[in-house]
Amino acid sequence: MSKSTLNTLTTIFGLAAGAANFLGSIGVINHGVAGTNGGIATAILGYLVQQPAAGEQQPQPK
Repeated sequence: MSKSTLNTLTTIFGLAAGAANFLGSIGVINHGVAGTNGGIATAILGYLVQQPAAGEQQPQPK
């Protein structure tokens, strides 16, 4: 994926995780639903931030 695409996706999933947490904390959505949505978004975000952008080299282990 291109760096621009990765940046866009990480922004979207970061906002989704934050919004779920916020809406759950003020009682707009159920805490269980907020936790599930936030957890899934955070897991996907964690995966995406580990992906190298197209054209970037993986660091070589020493």
